[in-house]
Amino acid sequence: MMRVFALTTRGLEAVSADEMGAVPGVTVKEVAYRRVAVTCGASLAPLLRLRTVDDVFLNVGTWSGITRQRSTLVRPGELSAKLGLRNCAHCAEFRPIPESPAFPITASFVGKRNYSTDEIKQACAEGIAQRTGWTYTPDDTEADLNVRVFIEHEQAFVGLRLGETPLRRRPYKHAHVPGSLKPSVAAALLALAEVSPGMHVLDPCCEAGTILIEAALGGALAQGGDRDPAAVAAARANAVAAGVLIDIQEWDARALSLGDGSNDRIVTNLPWGREVQVDAAPKAFYRLTCSKMRRVLAPGGRIVILSNLPRQVDLPGLCCNTQTEISLFGQTPTVLVFS
Repeated sequence: MMRVFALTTRGLEAVSADEMGAVPGVTVKEVAYRRVAVTCGASLAPLLRLRTVDDVFLNVGTWSGITRQRSTLVRPGELSAKLGLRNCAHCAEFRPIPESPAFPITASFVGKRNYSTDEIKQACAEGIAQRTGWTYTPDDTEADLNVRVFIEHEQAFVGLRLGETPLRRRPYKHAHVPGSLKPSVAAALLALAEVSPGMHVLDPCCEAGTILIEAALGGALAQGGDRDPAAVAAARANAVAAGVLIDIQEWDARALSLGDGSNDRIVTNLPWGREVQVDAAPKAFYRLTCSKMRRVLAPGGRIVILSNLPRQVDLPGLCCNTQTEISLFGQTPTVLVFS
């Protein structure tokens, strides 16, 4: 029975836990801040197909006593030198791993500390190199294995990345525009919308097309658009890279010409915050856009909206089932689910 943990976006942990729990042989053991811990008694391969998590790791150690004081820096170094890293053989099931691999360390922690992530990396790198003879590299693109250290309160969870690259880094995401979503967040929004194959899914403010592409890869019939020509071009380029056929138009979401009730699901990241500005008062933009979305939603449909202006979202006749705050772009927007 393998112990595994995934890291995800703050606020979307339950969505990722549901996805992981649906994998054959997987049992969810803990859902915590940005982390989902599971055991897996079957093939690990399906974990590399997870869509809503940022990345997934084989758990090789859980440390306690990692306090905020600088004196605690000695402890990660000592504990790293005792890690059992034979689990790297499971990574070798998916790609070649040399006998003496090059490894970087990715580290993060919750809350303020009297030391930096770079100091944590250095302490752990020295301990692992001392025990294994492996070669440390700061460049993840040159590495054979990635070691992840995630510190939460006074516990550190240490893992080996199962895949060669982070799961959030989709190969189709070539073109970017300001405000473009992480694919893992886009997939989580679609999960909250309960999108299934064959459904008509609309994103009226599609940016680089991430929501549309994730929907199409899941078998939905996706269409969308954006008023920014650069965003439309990026979305079309990414759709080609993903190998999916999506109708992507240049339009104004405040003046959609789609048929009434033509979409089973509407999932969108409305312009908000520092990343994307609109050329009108946000209240007016939201009022007009919401009225168009409401008109083109099919009976029994669902709308999922990401925004940091939740009070401006008004969809008459629909019930707001949930409002969930997440962390994104250094801000805390809200995911609203309507049905």
